[in-house]
Amino acid sequence: MDGKILLENHREFLKKRGWILANRCFLCCEEEETIDHILIHCTRARVLWELLFALFGVAWVISFSVRDTLLGWRGFYLGKKRRKVWKAAPLCLFWAVWKERNMIAFDNEELSIHTLKNSFVCNL
Repeated sequence: MDGKILLENHREFLKKRGWILANRCFLCCEEEETIDHILIHCTRARVLWELLFALFGVAWVISFSVRDTLLGWRGFYLGKKRRKVWKAAPLCLFWAVWKERNMIAFDNEELSIHTLKNSFVCNL
């Protein structure tokens, strides 16, 4: 069963039981929190995507889902060393965003774009 469907079924079950669920993105507080939103479409994650593309000097259109992004990620015409970094880039980006999200959610930290960028670049 697809993870998104499973999560939605779980939410529906909890709603039927009377639970009130706040489901806002911890990073932007604007949209519903989904994996695709947090890692790709959130305005805060977009800052990292733009940084990544600027570092490599490429123009790229991000796919709608994390799955499609990873399936379409290629290291074309970058040279051997740069290709290895390029291939690792989405995973480093996802990790930086997820760590920042969890610090906000569980440690009551404030979002710091500078820290987010720094974490991403250091891991990359």
